[in-house]
Amino acid sequence: MRQCNPRPKDQRKVPIPDELRESMREVREVIDEAERDPDDMPIDFEDAIQVGAICGGRVGGDNRPFEFTYFPAGDRKYGRWFLALHETEIEDIADGVISELTMYCCTSPDCHCKFRDESETCVFCDYEDDAETVSLNQQLAALAQTVNSKKEWVAGYLRIKPDASGVSLIGDYNPIDGLGDRLGWFSTPEAQELIDQLRSESGS
Repeated sequence: MRQCNPRPKDQRKVPIPDELRESMREVREVIDEAERDPDDMPIDFEDAIQVGAICGGRVGGDNRPFEFTYFPAGDRKYGRWFLALHETEIEDIADGVISELTMYCCTSPDCHCKFRDESETCVFCDYEDDAETVSLNQQLAALAQTVNSKKEWVAGYLRIKPDASGVSLIGDYNPIDGLGDRLGWFSTPEAQELIDQLRSESGS
């Protein structure tokens, strides 16, 4: 298990990069399409919207119902932004009305993650691994060096964690350097579908 040991974060106003602004324009188009046809374009799950450098969905509270992770070019792992936004904020970012956001930024020299909410914790610098987690991470890193497709990854992952779900698979897959860029990123339904398929093929 991992033990949570939150470190202080630096509150500051951060300029919005052009890449994030462009991604929010694409997000707005998806939201507009979902409003026109919600059955064909559901956006109410955590990775329903995957456009540009953004992944997220409408899963938050009333004040800021949209939650996104922004993966900046050149720092996709340790430079992520975790955003909770109202639809009007999405529009204002896309249109350039909002030019900066108040964010709570990690202070660890190796981590550049940023959070909209000061109560959020960083998976990279606010948790400490126990021996079991260290061993698991070593096994997953070794697996990542041997696979050439998502299906191969899932098959190997199930050998390590037989009871895994699509959500837990993504949680272990995304942090591995270069793996998503090489094999592609999972949506939750895709991950679960591959798990179910491989379990059915193996009779388990």
